[in-house]
Amino acid sequence: MTINHLFVYVKAHRMSAMQSFYRDVLKPLGYTEMIRASNGKTVGYGSDYPYLWLRAVPEGHVPYPVHVAIDAPDNDAVDEFYSLGLGNGGNDNGKPGNRDEMSRQPYYAAFIIDPEGNNLEAVCVKK
Repeated sequence: MTINHLFVYVKAHRMSAMQSFYRDVLKPLGYTEMIRASNGKTVGYGSDYPYLWLRAVPEGHVPYPVHVAIDAPDNDAVDEFYSLGLGNGGNDNGKPGNRDEMSRQPYYAAFIIDPEGNNLEAVCVKK
């Protein structure tokens, strides 16, 4: 079984900026904005199905940061994700490269911290 979808919670006043951030950095991974719900407070991104959702938390609430790893089609997409992440206000949390300790198969990944503190990873695993 695989995970059907997950939510990344963001501060309501940052929702528009976070939508723009995710729209740009997820593009090399084949994800686009697919659906909006709850008057724009919930936005789903995916390739053929909305696997990753942004959801605004009510004012006064603080979202808890998460780690999300998304498959990339190739190493170049990982590199582009990383570059776009940094260029759109994210912070470095691991430059693109092989992570031998992560898998028996070649595991090429990069990590960025989004402007809300979530750890995003793009990974290409040659199986």
